[in-house]
Amino acid sequence: MLIVPVVSKDGKPLMPTKPAKARKMIEGGVAKKCWSKTGVFYIQMLIPVGEEVQDMFASLTDDFVLRALAIDPGSKYDGYAVSGGKDVALKAMAVMPQKVNKKVTERRQLRRSRRYRNKRRGKCRFNNRKRREGWIAPSQLVKVQFRIKIVRDLAKIFPLNFIAVEDVRFNHYKKRWGKHFSTVEIGKTILYEELERHGHVTKFAGWQTAEARKYWGIKKSSAKDALIPESHANDALAMLNEVFGDNVDNSCTFMVWRRLEFARRSLHRQNYKKGGIRPRFGGTTNGHHLRKGDIAYGQIGNRQLVGWVCGLPTDKTEAVAIADATGKRLAQCSERKIRLLRRATGVTWESQYIPKPLPVTPILQEPVQLELF
Repeated sequence: MLIVPVVSKDGKPLMPTKPAKARKMIEGGVAKKCWSKTGVFYIQMLIPVGEEVQDMFASLTDDFVLRALAIDPGSKYDGYAVSGGKDVALKAMAVMPQKVNKKVTERRQLRRSRRYRNKRRGKCRFNNRKRREGWIAPSQLVKVQFRIKIVRDLAKIFPLNFIAVEDVRFNHYKKRWGKHFSTVEIGKTILYEELERHGHVTKFAGWQTAEARKYWGIKKSSAKDALIPESHANDALAMLNEVFGDNVDNSCTFMVWRRLEFARRSLHRQNYKKGGIRPRFGGTTNGHHLRKGDIAYGQIGNRQLVGWVCGLPTDKTEAVAIADATGKRLAQCSERKIRLLRRATGVTWESQYIPKPLPVTPILQEPVQLELF
């Protein structure tokens, strides 16, 4: 059983429905197919309908009106699980952006090298380069922004009012080697402020998530980089089980999200070309009607491709390069055989269907006692 999100004619999220009912509404002309910026399929009503949502019972909150999202943040991978009623509507895993430190270092080196060139220098634009209050490292900021982008997109199609998140902590008193963890604390504060705008936030400690996973018999993979639900999404599922007080695992869609990685626009290349010229480098557009990150359909002979645009036509070639969700180039197509399907959203995705697991009986022990804080 899959669950299809539903939004009203005005874009307000409603309670999800079953695929059969969604199919009938689409065929009847009262709803249309849509995809969110993160690739989640949903339907939008074309006629006015009621905007009331169903009240769900949750044992953790004592009859709290609950439509929950669970997040398991990590340094390289995040896990997500969304409830559609008292079932899991979506499991997901987000691959966090990496190599930000290297990019910032290269940018600093190029900036400093320009200062020593034989040219007229303008007035310094910065009177004080001291870090402002609330400064956050770029490597953490890009992760926080990616998480906020995902949460905002899910909140547009799911009627969320309760969010469970695993709280990452560090004991600075006992372990002195975590001197750079303070920037993670700032990132947590920014994320929690955003989550509180979408519903009540409950924080789980790491040991509580592990005990909940053990209590409900949820599998956990030791391969952290494996793109499967058992690596990170099942941690978020364990939190949902504790929220509802029941095993809500069922057949659903599993998605993998990545942030589009492109070379940012630079003044020019680092190395000289023939004739002592350093051409422009990077960017997502060059005046063409396509942009990097657009979803396009291409055809090479009898081969049909659907992917993300990763290369644009230039003076040397008129071909358009298409890549898969991981950024690997698949092929180059002629511009005449390229058709734009959707503009870039900044996120790539992969999806697969996860069948319902075998029923699991909780082990005979007391459930995890949680404190709302």
